[in-house]
Amino acid sequence: MNRNQGFSFVETILTVSILFIVFGTLLPLTSQMTLQLAEKRLELHVAIAKNQAATALQNGTISGVVNLDAVDYSWRWSHPSLCVNYVFFGENHESCDTY
Repeated sequence: MNRNQGFSFVETILTVSILFIVFGTLLPLTSQMTLQLAEKRLELHVAIAKNQAATALQNGTISGVVNLDAVDYSWRWSHPSLCVNYVFFGENHESCDTY
């Protein structure tokens, strides 16, 4: 590169190509990591809802709703299982544990 003329066309194309390669590989990885973190956060919230349900069961309540991060986790006790229902990406899910 000659300092008086600035960047050449080849250098510009090379720089843009490198940027596309870097961002083209990082963007899908960050998208996948974001989805995995959302799923892990959801599993944590289900566990919190089950913990709060267990506490409520000791007080005699057999169903209820726990609201975490603007998502309702409704739970119900049906001997011998505790089930938590919730909506994740527009789909209804249920997580049940037998005790």
